Amino acid sequence: MPVLPSGVSIDSDWLSAQLNLGVDALEIEPLGVPQGFTSNTMRLRPRGPSDALPDALILKIDSDDPHCREIALHLNCFRREVGFYRAFAPQLASLVPHAYATGNGFSDAGRWLLLEDLSMMAVGNQVRGVNAKACSQVLDAIAGVHAQFWNSSTLLNHDWLPDHQFWFQGSTETLSAFHSNFLNDYELRVEPEALKAIALVIEHSQAIDEAIAQRPVTLVHADLRVENVLFAGNTSQRDVVVLDWGTPTRSMAAMDLAYLIGGSVPMPARRGRLRDLCALWHQSLTTHGVKDYTLSDAWADVQLASLRCLSSVLLLHNWQLDPNIGSRAILLNDEWIERCCALVVELDALELLKTFG
Repeated sequence: MPVLPSGVSIDSDWLSAQLNLGVDALEIEPLGVPQGFTSNTMRLRPRGPSDALPDALILKIDSDDPHCREIALHLNCFRREVGFYRAFAPQLASLVPHAYATGNGFSDAGRWLLLEDLSMMAVGNQVRGVNAKACSQVLDAIAGVHAQFWNSSTLLNHDWLPDHQFWFQGSTETLSAFHSNFLNDYELRVEPEALKAIALVIEHSQAIDEAIAQRPVTLVHADLRVENVLFAGNTSQRDVVVLDWGTPTRSMAAMDLAYLIGGSVPMPARRGRLRDLCALWHQSLTTHGVKDYTLSDAWADVQLASLRCLSSVLLLHNWQLDPNIGSRAILLNDEWIERCCALVVELDALELLKTFG
C-alpha cells in the first residue's frame, strides 16, 4: 500500500475523504515504466455505492527515487502542477486530464493529484519519437494554450508560477563544469557547428536568458516532450491531451516548440520540415487571436529557444554519468542529446548566437 511522505496511507478511507464519496474497496495498480522522472503514478480502481465514483483514477505522488524526489522539490513541481490544475486547467478542459482532487502541493501530506484515467489513449514513445504529422497535432494544440494566455494579466500574482524558469537552465560556471566530460563522449558524434554553439551557449548563458525575457510571454508547459502527450486511439477520443504540468512557467512561447521538436522528433522525420512546422504553429496562434507577431518573429524566437534548450544536453549527459541511472534513461538521454544538438544546426541558430558578442 503506497504511503505519502507524511505517513498517511493511500487506502479506501483516504480516497473517500478526498472525493467526498463512499469507497468500500480499493484496488491499486502500479503503472509500468514511468513516463516522468519526478513523480510516481498508479491507477486506483475504487468500488462504492455512488454512481459518481469513477471506475479508475490516476494518482500522482512523490517519486520513490530520492534523486528524482529532490529534483521535484527543487523545481517545486507539485506546487506548480496543483496551481495549474486549480487556476488554468478549467479553461483548457479539452487539452488536459480532469483533476478530481489535489493536495496543497507543498506539504508532505499534500503532494498528490487525482487525475482522469486516459489509459485508453496512445502515449508517445520518447525514444522512438514522433513524425512531423503527430508533432503538428501537438503544436496546433499547444498554440491554443499559448494564444489564450498571450501577454495575459491572468498569469500574474501566482506565487507558484515563476517567470522564465526551466530545468535545463544553468549559469556559465555550472555549464562549464560539465563541458569537458560531454566532449569526451560526444565530440565526434555531433556536428562541429553544434559543438561551437554549445561553447557559445555556455559563454552567453545569462545573455540568452535576458533575451528570452524581452519576448512576449504566455503560459509555457516547459516539458513538452512526446511522453507527456496522449494521442487519440479512435475517433471518439480527443486528438491530443497534454500531461505533466509540473514545470509551467510564464515565458516565451517558442520554448515549447523548440523543446518538442528538438527532443521528440527524430532528424529524418523533421528534415526539410522545420519552417513548415513553425508556420503551422504561427498560423494557429494567429487563428486563435494573437496579433502583432509575425512569422519572422516566430522563427527568430524558435532559434533563440533552441539555444536555451541546448544547455539541456550538458545536464543530461552529466546525469548519464550517475552509476545508478537506468538503461532506458540512458537511451532516452542519448537520443535527446543528438536530436537537440542537430536542431541548432538545422535552424541556423549559430548565426543568432554570434549577435551576443
